[in-house]
Amino acid sequence: MELLVMTLAYTTPERDADVLARVRLVGETIHNVPGMMTSQLYRGRGTEPCYAIFTTWESEDAWRRARERYSPRHLLAASNDLFISSPEQWYLSYLWGYNRPSVTPLIASLHLATIPLEKADVVQRGWVEGLHRQETQSLLAFSFLARGTDESTLTLPSMENTGAITPSPVAQQATLFLNLLSWTNDEDREAFFADPDYKAIKRFLRNTGILHILSLEAM
Repeated sequence: MELLVMTLAYTTPERDADVLARVRLVGETIHNVPGMMTSQLYRGRGTEPCYAIFTTWESEDAWRRARERYSPRHLLAASNDLFISSPEQWYLSYLWGYNRPSVTPLIASLHLATIPLEKADVVQRGWVEGLHRQETQSLLAFSFLARGTDESTLTLPSMENTGAITPSPVAQQATLFLNLLSWTNDEDREAFFADPDYKAIKRFLRNTGILHILSLEAM
């Protein structure tokens, strides 16, 4: 099964040029790693200076073989003085995806929702249904919804151990959902956010768990 690894790092405006160079170097370093299918780099365009790296791997085993040398979190942490806190990293599985090949995604919105485990399946069904309805409007350029957990709460097998990545008891208390939405322009973005289906799922997520939204642009 494919594995999505998402890495998020926060910085300050004063260090942005240095961080940009570091993130680009990390992107070049991991570009042709065996077992990695795709990589995408984003930078914050809102009030929170940040960088996000999305990598998709053929399997957990492919990631396990590459993690020690090519984990984006570890590569960024080599320049930890550039960030206001240690980079975060999540492991996720894809639930839904959409791509409009005729357009190029330029701007994006990252929705991170932490949901109590007992409500996760209900949230998943409602979120996927809402996205299915909105995709018919052809406003999105590219999007996906994924579900997983924070790397820090997982038991990670070593290179010699072929066991699966398993959640700790702490991780089993909540589930993280990640929804990346992207558009070609701000007009489509605002029209998407004004849609009643989007407003309903946003309200539902905030009433059910903790929702954090970041504005991004493709690098």
